[in-house]
Amino acid sequence: MDSGGLNISPLLKSKRFYIVVLLFFNIVINYIDRINLSVAAPLIAKQFHWDPGRMGIIFSSFLWTYAVALIPCGWLADKLGSRRVNSGAITIWSIGAMLTGAITGFGNMIAARLVLGAGEAASYPVAGKVVRQWFPASERGVATAIFNAGAYAGPAVATPLVAWIVLQAGWRPSFIILGALGFVWLIFWIKWFRVPEECTWLSPEEKDYIISHRDNQPAKASGSQQLKVSVTRLLAQKSMWGLAITQGCAVYTQYLFLTWLPSYLVQARGMRLAKAGIFAALPFFVAVVLGILIGKISDKVLDAEKMKKGNRRVAVITFMLFSSVVLLTNMIQNELAVLALISISLTSISSAITLNFALANDLISEPRVTGTVIGTQVLGGNLFGLTAPIITGFIVKATGSFNSAFILAGALLIFGALVSFTLTRKSITYDIEGPRATAAGVD
Repeated sequence: MDSGGLNISPLLKSKRFYIVVLLFFNIVINYIDRINLSVAAPLIAKQFHWDPGRMGIIFSSFLWTYAVALIPCGWLADKLGSRRVNSGAITIWSIGAMLTGAITGFGNMIAARLVLGAGEAASYPVAGKVVRQWFPASERGVATAIFNAGAYAGPAVATPLVAWIVLQAGWRPSFIILGALGFVWLIFWIKWFRVPEECTWLSPEEKDYIISHRDNQPAKASGSQQLKVSVTRLLAQKSMWGLAITQGCAVYTQYLFLTWLPSYLVQARGMRLAKAGIFAALPFFVAVVLGILIGKISDKVLDAEKMKKGNRRVAVITFMLFSSVVLLTNMIQNELAVLALISISLTSISSAITLNFALANDLISEPRVTGTVIGTQVLGGNLFGLTAPIITGFIVKATGSFNSAFILAGALLIFGALVSFTLTRKSITYDIEGPRATAAGVD
């Protein structure tokens, strides 16, 4: 590692690693609270007599407010700071998660999911901004891979855990117990998180290393300047569209798995809920381990100049294509072979999403708009993602099979690879406007 002559520990042995661990557990809890409904869905649907079409609407409803709030959350992170925005967000979504355990019908189920979605929208824009604040370009791939691994560790842990709680105590306690985890995380976040400039538990050497190597200076760094953030100016650039559409094509299949995989294993493969919980968890465990390894490798094979040119797109394209093996699921009868295919697909989706986030950070020339760029990128992902539960539900209702749902997912993954190849070839530029102000970033 080029540390400018300083004796600096590698990421996994450093104190800055604490920050990526905080981000990882934020995403873990985020996805635990999402996946809870997916696992409990067969029992909830049976109790309330909801068909697959109605369940698809319920699965999707959390994404309605999530999608609407993404860009505002990114903008707030840029304006008010990551610490305050994430603190408020996890409080809101934890309340929404716990309220799900008290629902009495379709209407208040939708309401609880809308609260959950509004709160969870901050996690990825804040995480992307924190990575830019805390890690040099040579560590962004693995830092992003670690926090994004939470999206797979959460379901991996929650799927068998929720299945066990549901079978032992019923589905309502599972929402209340797991929803409370967010308040535990909040204590550690408030205590430990600051921007590096204000962090008292960093050594002076590591603080100097982070500040000098993170490429976090404004595009025109003489003095400091107020930045007027405009999403319209970002959307005028092909690379922003490329990142967002590619994200969408990957997230569509991710949400198909997140929302429908336990039901698919129960309905199409004839598994009991306990067994389906274990089978649904295993691909997520695989995605955690291999996703972090792939993120680390991407940092090793690219130098800073190649990263700025967007060469990380090659890996994004490769893993989008690998993930399309989901198309083969319809042709396989053996349970273990299906499990292997889903594991390959989900690991590849995890890697494509991770590297797409890292690619966005590589392409951003003005770091003070990072939260807004990541929010816009995640919005693109979730505009596709929110349709996956609904479309899958109505496909299953109409055909009695998941086959067409998997074909659509595979086609979108191939299309996403093509979009990344053609549209993410230039930096995301953002010229500064307005009067001078201070350059120091908020936390």
